[in-house]
Amino acid sequence: MKIKLPAVLVATIIAVFLLLAYLAFFQKKAVAPTDFTVPATSPQVSVLKPEDEALKNALNLYITKKQEGVDFTFGPCLGKIADDWVADIAHNPRQPVDDKRENQCADFREGRAHHFIELDPEGNLIRSM
Repeated sequence: MKIKLPAVLVATIIAVFLLLAYLAFFQKKAVAPTDFTVPATSPQVSVLKPEDEALKNALNLYITKKQEGVDFTFGPCLGKIADDWVADIAHNPRQPVDDKRENQCADFREGRAHHFIELDPEGNLIRSM
């Protein structure tokens, strides 16, 4: 029993020594950058085009209305989604009833909005104008 204890102790000391040697010689030290002559650049902010912003808003409004339990069967106007944009629900494929003036959003019909996003009752994009 006396012989085994020193062997375990020697093995532990050798293992610790090898670990320290590995850390000392094979690990790269972390060094903070010292070259401050290169100007720092911030990432470019992605700016959405108005139609992209309108589509995003239309989809968000669609989700909200769906959670409120709105029936999309008869193609309701969802409402204004951005400056000069409205969202409307229509049939897909489109039907003649979708082109009737009385079935378009009031803001579009009365000239307060000049662009619209049409989604089908499942929330899929039909067209954007």
